[in-house]
Amino acid sequence: MLISIGSNLMSISVRSVRSDDIIGISNILNEIIVEGGKTLHNNIMTPLEFEKYYLKSQFSVCCHVAIQAQSIIGFQLLEWSDPNWSGVDKLPSNWGLISTYIKKNARRLSAGRQLFHATKLSANKTKMLSIIATVGLFNKGAIEFYESLGFYEYEQFKNDSNQYCVSKRFDLPV
Repeated sequence: MLISIGSNLMSISVRSVRSDDIIGISNILNEIIVEGGKTLHNNIMTPLEFEKYYLKSQFSVCCHVAIQAQSIIGFQLLEWSDPNWSGVDKLPSNWGLISTYIKKNARRLSAGRQLFHATKLSANKTKMLSIIATVGLFNKGAIEFYESLGFYEYEQFKNDSNQYCVSKRFDLPV
């Protein structure tokens, strides 16, 4: 699937992740971790760790990348919630978890919105009922982003890493 929206100057396209994207998208996540204040992740990942944890997980549903001027500027992951999760934020097994990561210089260009369009199309092909975005309460930009897509507050909690979080919920059509 390839979705392209925008003028030729600032055109952003979205497609499913490919194996040759793994280094680029793991670098984006690592840059965001180093930047601080934008993710609940604290540890840098190698491309192999990233691939195993996100793309080859038994819970993985889809991963899309946003491309501008032939460079990946962001990505979005969707996975099923883990029915065996024992953390404080346990969810029903027919719900999904979404994560969005956009390069610092590409935020507010609509890449996240375009990624969500593709992710939602993938989610609608499953029997997923709701999508949860869990965000640190400190990350006001991400909270506003998910709310702009129609996510609403589901719960607030302190996670296993002692971080204050909010989960935003988006219900899919049945």
